[in-house]
Amino acid sequence: MEEGKSRHASNGIRFPPSPRIEIPGDLKEKESVTISCSAPTPCPHSPPKLTWNLQQDPHNNREENTDQTFTTKIQKTITLSDTHDGLTISCSATYPVNEGRVKTAERKTLSVSYAPKNTSVSISPSGLVSAGSWVNLTCSSRAKPPPSFSWFKNSKDGALRVAEGDFYSFNVTSVTDGVYYCVATNDLGNQTSDNPEFGVDVYVTVKILGIITLYSTLIIFECWLRSRCCNKPVKDAGEEDYVNRVIEIQAT
Repeated sequence: MEEGKSRHASNGIRFPPSPRIEIPGDLKEKESVTISCSAPTPCPHSPPKLTWNLQQDPHNNREENTDQTFTTKIQKTITLSDTHDGLTISCSATYPVNEGRVKTAERKTLSVSYAPKNTSVSISPSGLVSAGSWVNLTCSSRAKPPPSFSWFKNSKDGALRVAEGDFYSFNVTSVTDGVYYCVATNDLGNQTSDNPEFGVDVYVTVKILGIITLYSTLIIFECWLRSRCCNKPVKDAGEEDYVNRVIEIQAT
């Protein structure tokens, strides 16, 4: 069916044409775009009433075309964000026909690209991690197109890239303790996750183990010294009296 021509039902009743929604292609967040809905206007003195879900009571403009036909149009300029992705726009045209009204409608769904959002890291196992344990990290992010992931570790020399991909697993040692994070990236930008808590926990665990070992060594050493002092041989009373008599004889 050619645009602008009326439709016919099976019973011969003539229906006016549906409105047409125009959306610019390649939609991206932070861009301002103008979306319009238009409908042919066979009778300029009785134009259709256009409404849609982008705004209430939009202003209807009547335009004359180069072929001397008329079109009724509504439009709205919006700044795109990730919340507009998947939004369905519905536009209706209500025509006055024979003292009644006939309503037609059109629907289109927006597809908006956006940079990574809500980037986060999940840890397994969670909580305190001890040396020798395996740690599994998973990075997730909401983005369009889907992002790629990179893993970094904070060190005294700065951030070090340690892996690629949404999953990272390693065995914890005194060398691997620290704070890890991921970065999600696509064509529109990147976002860094919050630092996971396990890096601090690993450090604290190793530190506590060192303190316990140190105190244990000191306690054992102290007990050994006490045992040496307390286990000196004690002379019996007879031996002590004999020594005293020898000393007295030598003195006289």
